[in-house]
Amino acid sequence: MAGAPELPAGRRALRGGRYLLRFDDLCPTLDWRIWDRLEAWMEEAGVKPLLAVVPDNRDAKLVAGPPRPDFWDRVRAWQARGWAIGLHGFRHTYVNAEAGLLGLNRQSEFAGLGYQEQLDKLAQGLAIFQREGVHADAWVAPAHSFDRTTVAALAALGLRTISDGMALAPFLDPAGVAWIPQQFANMRRMPWGLWTFCYHPNRLREQELELFRTRLSLLAPRMVTVEQAKAWAVRTRTRADRLVGLARSTVSGLRRLGR
Repeated sequence: MAGAPELPAGRRALRGGRYLLRFDDLCPTLDWRIWDRLEAWMEEAGVKPLLAVVPDNRDAKLVAGPPRPDFWDRVRAWQARGWAIGLHGFRHTYVNAEAGLLGLNRQSEFAGLGYQEQLDKLAQGLAIFQREGVHADAWVAPAHSFDRTTVAALAALGLRTISDGMALAPFLDPAGVAWIPQQFANMRRMPWGLWTFCYHPNRLREQELELFRTRLSLLAPRMVTVEQAKAWAVRTRTRADRLVGLARSTVSGLRRLGR
């Protein structure tokens, strides 16, 4: 997939499924032993993922080891390689129990806060990116929790791509913000649409790593970049998209009841 080959436009491109890899919680205290293996496999496969970077991590749960002093050098190198960088909140600290637009997790760094407070947090995060010579290609909310105020603040700051939500394919909201859906936590074949698989590197164990490598080798030829996914965001959200969201929410709810 090296060089981001041209793909057919429109619905025809999504037959047989297209896929995007996303990794959350990247920060200086990442588990680098795990990450280095993932990075090598993706580079070998020619896959260009979306990496969700926390600008100023203050979440103790994301501390898997001592901070890596060359972290921002690594981030700049990823972006120079054509890998997309997502703004993953500001400090990854949850300040309330708001589930936000998606209703997936009752904890948030942003949802439920006023416009100015959200704008200030986002601006501070983007300022760190700018200081470090990094461009934010997309917004990735910690815990999938953000609200319409967050979306408005992001647009005001020029960040108009969101990696989240349930749909069959990328779409535009009424304000012209592009949404690239994020539906699954693990790779799998799908017959149609654009599917984002989101991994948290610190949580992966050996068996999961080997499964990741196996599925990567199978699905890599049909993986796309964030820019390619954005090019398909030329439609509004459809009834079929909403059905995907309903089905996913039902499955998640049943799983929670079974715990």
